[in-house]
Order: sequence, then structure tokens, then C-alpha cells
Amino acid sequence: MDSLDKQLSNRIAVKIGAMAKIWVDGVEYEVDEKKNLIDALKEKGVEIPHFCYHPKLSVVGMCRICLIEIEGVPKFQAACNTPIKDGMKINAFGEKIVKAREGVMEFLLINHPLDCPVCDKAGECRLQDYSFKLGHETTRYKEEKRNIPQEKIGTNLYINHNRCILCYRCVRFDREIVGVNDLEMLSRGNDTIIAYVPPETEKEKSPYLNHNYQGALADICPVGALLNESTLFRSRVWWYESKESHCHGCATLCRVTANLKNNAIYRYMPPQHPERDGYFICDYGRFSTHDFSQNRLYAYRRSGTKIRSQEALAQLAELLAQAKRIAVLGGGSESCTDVDALAELVGKLRDAGKTVQWDFRSNAQAFYSGNAQWDFLLSKDLRPNAAYLRQKNATDFADFTALEKELGQAELILVVGELSPPYAYQTGKIYAHVKGLKIPTSVEQTELYQALDTHNAWPKTVLLTTHADSAADKALLAIPIQSFVEKSGRFCDKEGNFKETTVLLRPVQGLRSSGEIWQSIPALEPVGVA
Repeated sequence: MDSLDKQLSNRIAVKIGAMAKIWVDGVEYEVDEKKNLIDALKEKGVEIPHFCYHPKLSVVGMCRICLIEIEGVPKFQAACNTPIKDGMKINAFGEKIVKAREGVMEFLLINHPLDCPVCDKAGECRLQDYSFKLGHETTRYKEEKRNIPQEKIGTNLYINHNRCILCYRCVRFDREIVGVNDLEMLSRGNDTIIAYVPPETEKEKSPYLNHNYQGALADICPVGALLNESTLFRSRVWWYESKESHCHGCATLCRVTANLKNNAIYRYMPPQHPERDGYFICDYGRFSTHDFSQNRLYAYRRSGTKIRSQEALAQLAELLAQAKRIAVLGGGSESCTDVDALAELVGKLRDAGKTVQWDFRSNAQAFYSGNAQWDFLLSKDLRPNAAYLRQKNATDFADFTALEKELGQAELILVVGELSPPYAYQTGKIYAHVKGLKIPTSVEQTELYQALDTHNAWPKTVLLTTHADSAADKALLAIPIQSFVEKSGRFCDKEGNFKETTVLLRPVQGLRSSGEIWQSIPALEPVGVA
């Protein structure tokens, strides 16, 4: 091998990590010695029980359920904190180790209320699973169990202290991933609890934890100690139908598992393959899915009055034929296919000599500069296909002031999805807390709605929307379209990667996508045009 080959080989070895041969219960495995032992064995199909270990968090070795025996080492070791060495021989499931883990489980369950029938974590609880494998039918503990009342520690987070096994995952997650120091372990011994402690650096201390990852805290809790208020007692996990797709919340397009029941999304959860698709999702997208199933618009409207679809589309064709100056707002929540159809229409209108300005941004915060992130996951482009709209040059306005000015000058305004929840606003209680981000709770609070009011622009506005609200009543035409979760499609994330979404909810029969609406326009003979 020449010197260049050696250099390349060394670089590959450093990147991948040297492979080590180890023996687990007499079976030989070849694993990457740079990886954590728990992860390395999991890749080989060997599951070492664990509570406190998490691939994205620091190793603390607090739960002791991952105990293993290593040949040549006198005492049991925590697998999570054991470096892989070539030639090591491990006893992972022998009689002595299983008995040791049973002892650990007995201690962990001393104060546990054993309330699986009423616990929201039942069915996906690591403690429940290990209790069946390693627990005893009866307990030797005869003393009185501690009983600490359930406590609300976050705006969307409860802690059940009696179920907590003090794995320290939540504390590490807040400190190492979110970057806040607001959870702490207080007291000692049998009185130890996890508590919310407002950070000393905050000028105005919140009575509750209020960051954008309270759902992730409930996810990483291996037991039912941390629970989200928004999903509490809503359904048993085994009643859900689960589908993989992508989050609608922003241009990050996180991979998610959607839990569905009765043609509604009950919750987003992390993807089924987190090591590939990411372990965490934020609250902004996770807790706004209820809007896809409520107050939907299914009838075409003219100034608030229901009309037939053919009448509405014929009038839209007439408006497009007659208007010489058109403003097109939105498209960022639509798939690439829908955007392409809109871009084709815009191109035809411009070729016909019309002045058409198109911008997917519809509020002042969307015209951001500088940092493109609200936090480590949430993009400031709060539309899933924003990156594709930028590729289509749908950014004709310098700022929101320029957009407002055009509302007064345009003869026709097309609004595509920009007055629909959960994008323009979110109904009900807002569970996402993002510093600096304003989230309207009604369409009337949105800047675009108020600007259309100010310029008396509703009589010349055609609204493609998913919801029946006052905007749909005021617009000259309101055309119902499919939502993000009612169609499959291709979207471009903030890094330029194309991702395919899945149909999560069944749309009502006859409901079209925005692209299908645009494609139907040229086939119609505009009313009043020869």
C-alpha cells in the first residue's frame, strides 16, 4: 500500500472508529470501539436494559439497571460507562447479573405507586417492560411508601414524583440540549425529588418551566413521571394508528411519528428510527396538530355566502383575466407540486403583460435577517416549504411595509394558505413558548388580516384556505383546499433536502389541493370574456 492509500485508510479508521472483537455471553461480536457499549450491542441485536443512558446525553450511570460482569474485573460494571476494548468478555444475561438487576428493580419500585392502569405512559414505559422481565410478583417492602402530590412544573408539564426513578435524564436534557438550567435534584435520600428552579440569570422569573421542548422532556422520561398537560388522559397508546411523516411546523421538516385516531392527529412523537432521523422535536409543531381537524372549510364562498365550486372557479378565472396588477401571497405551506402549479400560473400571467408580485411571507417576523433559527431545531421560516419558495424567487417584497403598500395598489390579491391555522395562528391554549416569537390565537390577530382590513382589500381578495373563519367570510372568494396532512407531497427543507410527506388524515371527498385549483383555471372560460 503506498503512502496515499495509508493516509486515506487512517482517515477512514479515525472517522469510523477501529473495530473491536468482544464476546457477550459466549457469542463473538465485532463492534465499533468508539461507540457506547449499549449502542454498539443494540446494533447487533443485544438490548442491555437501561434507564438513565441516552445517546444524546452525557453518561452518569445513575440507574444501575445496565450492570454487566466483565471477565477479569472483580465488581459489576455499568455498561453505559464501560469503554469497549478488543478482546473483552462480558456476561450480560447470566444468572448473577439477572439477579443483580432484579435487586435494582426492587429498589426502583419501592416507592412506585404501581398505577399502570391510570398512567399515560402505560404501553410505552420502559419501567413497565422491565418489571415484567425482571420484577417480582410481590414486594418485600412493608414500610409506608412516600406520597408526594403531583406538581405542575411547566406551562405544559406535570411531574409525578412518586413515579420518578431519578434517572436525571430531564435535568441533563435541559442543560445540555436546550441550554437552560431550570431543573434540579433537590433534597437527599428518600426525600430526593426533581424540581423546577427558575434560572438565576432571568430578570423576570417564570413560575413554570416555559421553553419549547416540554414535549421532549416527557419523551425522554423512561417512566410516567413527566407528563404533558395537553395530551393527559386523551387516549391509550395502543388505540393509536401510527404513521411516519414530517412535521408541518417549520422549514426544518423534522421526521415524526403521528399518532392517529378517529381521523384526527392526537400527537406527534419522535421518529421510529431516531438514530437516523433525530431524537427530538419541538413543541411548536408538536402541539398545533389539533387545528387540522377543527373548524374546517369545505364549501366555496362568495363574500360569506356558499356557492357552487364551478361558479367560484369561473369567477376566479374572470378576475385573473381582468386584473392588470396582482399580488400573490403565500404558498410556503404547500407541496412542491402545488407550488409548481402556482409558479406556472404566475408565469403565464406575467407573460400576458400583467404585473404580478409574489411573496410567500405574510407577517413582519417572516422578513427576518441574521440568525435563521429560533432555537436549535425551530427555523424562522415557519412554513414547511419556505426553502422551495425561495428557489422560486417568491420574495418580491423587501419587508412587510412594502407588502402592505401593495395591498392598496393591487387590483387582485391571491392569498394561498397564509390565513390558515396552524400557520397564521393557532387556536386554543398555546403550548409552544419561543422567546421573541408572536403566535396569534385568532385570524383577526394576524398582521395580514389587519392589513387587509386597513386597506379595505377584502372585496378584491381571493382566499385559498383550509378553515372557516372570519377571513373566509370577508374574502370576495374563499376556496377550500387540502391541508398539509391530507396529502402526500414533496417538500424542501431549510438545508435544501427534499422530503416526502405521508397522507395522515383522509380529506373529505372532492376537496382539492391548491395545485389542482390552479390547474383547473385555464380549462375554464372566464365569465364575461369573449
